[in-house]
Amino acid sequence: MKDIKISVIVPVYNVKSYLKRCMESLLNQSFEGYEIILVDDGSTDGGDILCDEYAHLAGVQVLHQENKGLGMARNRGLEAACGAYVAFVDADDYLGPDSLNRLYEGTDGGQVDFCMGGFTICYPGGRQRQSLCTQENRALSPHEIRALALDIAGSLPSNPQDSRYGMNVWGRLYRRSLLESFRIRFVSERELISEDLIFHLDFLPHIQKAVLIADTSYFYCTNAGSLSKRHKEDRFFMDCRLYTAAAKRLDGIYEEKEYRPYLQRLLLRRARIAMVQEVIYHDEVDRHYPLRHKIRNILANCTLQTVLKGYPWQQLPWMQGQFVRMMKNGNITALILSIRLKQYVLPGNQIMKRREPWKNP
Repeated sequence: MKDIKISVIVPVYNVKSYLKRCMESLLNQSFEGYEIILVDDGSTDGGDILCDEYAHLAGVQVLHQENKGLGMARNRGLEAACGAYVAFVDADDYLGPDSLNRLYEGTDGGQVDFCMGGFTICYPGGRQRQSLCTQENRALSPHEIRALALDIAGSLPSNPQDSRYGMNVWGRLYRRSLLESFRIRFVSERELISEDLIFHLDFLPHIQKAVLIADTSYFYCTNAGSLSKRHKEDRFFMDCRLYTAAAKRLDGIYEEKEYRPYLQRLLLRRARIAMVQEVIYHDEVDRHYPLRHKIRNILANCTLQTVLKGYPWQQLPWMQGQFVRMMKNGNITALILSIRLKQYVLPGNQIMKRREPWKNP
C-alpha cells in the first residue's frame, strides 16, 4: 500500500470473542491510506487462528510472538509500522466509521506531532458515557504543550478529574518519525504497571505541535473480567515503582515544585484503586481474605505516608477529599464502608469494574 498515513497497531491476547467486532470497525473506516497490524501475543483461545484469517486482506499484517505482554506486543507492531502516524487500538474495543478520518483531519495534513481525541466508555449492559478532551478542535499553545505531560500524569487538587487527559494511548495519533528518531518504545507492564504513562512521558518532550479534537468515536469497552485474575496483591508496590519512574522522567522536564502535586494526585488515585480492588476481591472472591491487614499495609507505605502528610486534601472534590482524609487518619473501617457504598449502593459510580488486563504471569 502506497502513502500510508496511519499504522493501526492492534495487540491480540485471548480476546477472540471481541476481535471480529474490532476488525469490522477497522476495515470499514471511511479513511483511506491506513494499514492494520495485528500482533498475536501468544493467544491460546483461537485468537491466533482468527488473526490469520485476516492476513490475506490488503493492508493487513499479522505478526505472531510468544506471550510477552501488551507493551511488548505494541513494540512489535511499531517495528513493522510504515505510516506517518501510529494509532493504538485494543482488540476488545472498536472504532466508529469516521474515527481515523477525524484524527487525521486534526493533524492538518500531517502538520502536527500529536493528535488527541476523546472516547466513549461502554459498560456491560449497554450503558455508555462520553469523555471529551475538548469542546471544539483546537491547537495547543506552547505553554499547553509544555504542560501536557503533567496533565496526562495527574492534576492539581482543585481539578475534578484525577488526570485532565488520561494516560491511555488509544484514541490518539503519534508521529512515527519522532518515535523512531528517539527510539521511544513501551516498557513492559510487568516492570511498570502503567506502560501508557511512561510512553507519554518519553514522547511528549519531543513534540512541537499538538491538537485536541472534539471526538468520542473510540469505544472503550469495560468487559467483565475474572476478579481472581484481575486482583494483584502487590499492585500498590508496583504503583509506587511507577510513581518513582514517572518522577525521574518529569524531573528532566520540570522543576520539582511544578510536577510534585500532579504526581501526588496520581499516587493517591492509585492507592484508592488498590484498596477498591482489595475490597472487591474480599467481597466477591474470598471472604477469608485478610482485608483489613491488606488495607493497613497500603496505608503504612512510606511513599504514601509522605504524600498524605502535606497534601491539601481539603481542595479535592468533596468525596475524594473525604476519602483521602480517612486515609490520612488511618480509618480502615470508614474506608472499607465508603468503598462498599460506592461500589454496591450508588448506581453508576463504580471505581473498579475494569476488564481483565493483559496476561502477567
